[in-house]
Amino acid sequence: MKATRNTVQRELILNTVRSMTSHPSAEEVYDSVAIKDCHISKGTVYRNLALLSDMGEIRKIPMPGTSPDRYDFNLSPHYHAICRKCGKIVDVYTDLDEKNILLYSNFKVENVDIVVSGLCEDCIE
Repeated sequence: MKATRNTVQRELILNTVRSMTSHPSAEEVYDSVAIKDCHISKGTVYRNLALLSDMGEIRKIPMPGTSPDRYDFNLSPHYHAICRKCGKIVDVYTDLDEKNILLYSNFKVENVDIVVSGLCEDCIE
């Protein structure tokens, strides 16, 4: 990948994702960033989220179905659980050995995203 210059807008987007513990969608990031920079466009936010994810600065969480992808500042190995009722996403830490996921001997795993669904503790009650 060619070198990219760090921009003020990219830094604002990165800091915004890092400040949001809710695993925000691109739209939620845009809404938060637009409060601080009313001139920023949605396209700029979407492009920079993709770039920051490609650069390994943040993590893109592909969501199942028609739900929008989410973003996570936490780069440590973990998975995600999404509440089917309220949509809350929580981090799940497990000692799952990713090597056990291999189904084909000639397949090199580069990334594993596991999203489980169910009810969060608030919605169980």
